[in-house]
Amino acid sequence: MKLKDECWFFKSAAALLVVTAFAKLYSAGGSARILRIRDALLHVGYRPLMVLAALLEITIPVFLLRSRSELRRALALLWLSANFIIYHFGNYLIGVHLCPCLGQLADRLPLPRGLGDIALQVLLLYWLVVSVQSVWRVWGRERWMRFTGGGHRAAGVSAAMR
Repeated sequence: MKLKDECWFFKSAAALLVVTAFAKLYSAGGSARILRIRDALLHVGYRPLMVLAALLEITIPVFLLRSRSELRRALALLWLSANFIIYHFGNYLIGVHLCPCLGQLADRLPLPRGLGDIALQVLLLYWLVVSVQSVWRVWGRERWMRFTGGGHRAAGVSAAMR
């Protein structure tokens, strides 16, 4: 992926994470019945779970936008998307098909029921794949420079990773 494309990728991921964070915070402040239910997988109430997820979804975009290290940004997005995918997979395994990922906002969108959740899951998978590819490319480039003895170039790669 080109540097310009990666910049766009991380900025768009940050923007979408902020939007979903605010949707969660808005919903967590409401009085929906689901907020009084405990999550079947994590055994935590949905309200504190949504607030915690929203805090992560605000922290990671700040990091994505401020960090100059492509590797660190890719690792942060990889970690977050992997955690969300594992959560969805865990819910699937125990037979839970309820995911208030967008909170009450999902009910207000002019989309068929469940389409927003499916779109978010596809997006998470995309983030995971692109993040793995970025990590692989950056680490591979650094190792190749070390292997070939491209010391002056390897120093530039290490500086770019900071």
